[in-house]
Amino acid sequence: MSNIIQIHVDKHRRNLMKGFGAAVVAAAMSGRLFAAGGRPTAVVIGAGIGGLSAAWELLKAGFQVSIFEKEKYTGGRMVELQMGPLYQFTHAQMISGDGDELFSLADEVGIADQLAQFEFGKDRPRQILEQGVLNNGHGLYDLPSVWELAFNPKSAGKVPGLSTDTKKHLLLLQADMQAAKDTVDTCQARTATAFDDESIGHYYERILGDQAAGDFLPSVIQPYCEWWGWPLYETSKAALLPQFAAFEGAILPKGGIGALTRKLDSLLPVQNNTTVRYITPPGTDGRHTVHYLNANMERRSVTPDVVVCAVEAKYLDKVVQQLTPKQDVLAKSSYFSKEAVICYILDDKHAPNEYREVNYTTNHPDPLKARTTTAIATPRIPELNFPPHVRFALARSDTANWQKSGQTIDDYCFPLAQDFYPALDKKHVVDIVNYTCDDLIFMPVGYAKQMNEVLLEQEKSKRGMYFAGEYLAGAHTAAACSSGRSVGRLIVKHWS
Repeated sequence: MSNIIQIHVDKHRRNLMKGFGAAVVAAAMSGRLFAAGGRPTAVVIGAGIGGLSAAWELLKAGFQVSIFEKEKYTGGRMVELQMGPLYQFTHAQMISGDGDELFSLADEVGIADQLAQFEFGKDRPRQILEQGVLNNGHGLYDLPSVWELAFNPKSAGKVPGLSTDTKKHLLLLQADMQAAKDTVDTCQARTATAFDDESIGHYYERILGDQAAGDFLPSVIQPYCEWWGWPLYETSKAALLPQFAAFEGAILPKGGIGALTRKLDSLLPVQNNTTVRYITPPGTDGRHTVHYLNANMERRSVTPDVVVCAVEAKYLDKVVQQLTPKQDVLAKSSYFSKEAVICYILDDKHAPNEYREVNYTTNHPDPLKARTTTAIATPRIPELNFPPHVRFALARSDTANWQKSGQTIDDYCFPLAQDFYPALDKKHVVDIVNYTCDDLIFMPVGYAKQMNEVLLEQEKSKRGMYFAGEYLAGAHTAAACSSGRSVGRLIVKHWS
């Protein structure tokens, strides 16, 4: 960005904040949440990247905005927090390289440099995320993108164990990969409805044939599904094929995954520790009333002109009274995959000598490795605030077995982590961080079409409530940001 443009953006931002500051003072003096006057009011529920992005667009357009966030921190899944001895990402770690809306927003608020790729100093010439490899029992390999495999079958030589016949069949993927690249916006999954007719597993079986698919799926496609926690024969090809086709790599942001949400938090009126109890149906004036608990646990209510509901999909039918039939169907179809991850923090005397990461396939002949998605041994890395530790992610296909076992995540995973890193000894473990959590919004067959129906309904006309978030755009931070910004612009259009 040139200095001239930067000055213009900074001045515009200062003007926005100056106007909002005056509104806050006036509202405080009158005892109201919003200042009296002709400017429309908006309550955004949820201070993840979707809600923050929507609020930014509304504030720019002159709306009085207040953001309600139930947590004491801002950022949702795009945040770093202190978890015992670890200060790092809690959910998202990287940013998709094709997230134009997210990068342009970072540019607008003056932190584009913070979203550049993290790089180590000369003593660590390789980027940490490039060191992970897959092990399918035939050897170690870097997983090439499916786009690379489809358009250059010679690259299949990187995947040990693939037959010559399978490599020939990969050319059959070209037409669909090109169509997905040309027609789908990976930050707006609704554009993939034409691909939302079968699972990703059944798709490859249909295109490649049973034999080649049986060879190709476990070593190439199944690892992607394992990383995201999506069942191979339930996940829509609309969720994955466009991602494979458009893949431009992932960025580990120099400023950390929370750089953008921290900046937006400093610019926007976020009210933390504010829990929405429920939102009533619209009154005769079309406006909804938001009933909430403030930071002092006092019951309050507000009836703004517009409500933006940017909560996680699993809360929709609990918070919003009288969802439309299409919204209700989508809410009941939305759920997160589960991720079981544990970190064993080690004392410095027994720290790993170097960073080592291995990802295993579920068809690995060693049964212990087949139950492992990712295992990482990390020395102390000051640049990332990493203490020495071993990080272990249980295979998604084995997560249900752990949940039924009655064992703690530590007891269940320790033998598997020790198989990866034999030097792991409880006597050298100084702390344990349990990362187990809801992970990504799941997109089964038909989900993109349901998503599109809700968005079409929302776009028809001016209303008192709008919805935004990853469950309406795609399972990554750039998609959630795109959803928020597009909804903010839609509201401005409807209310102009």
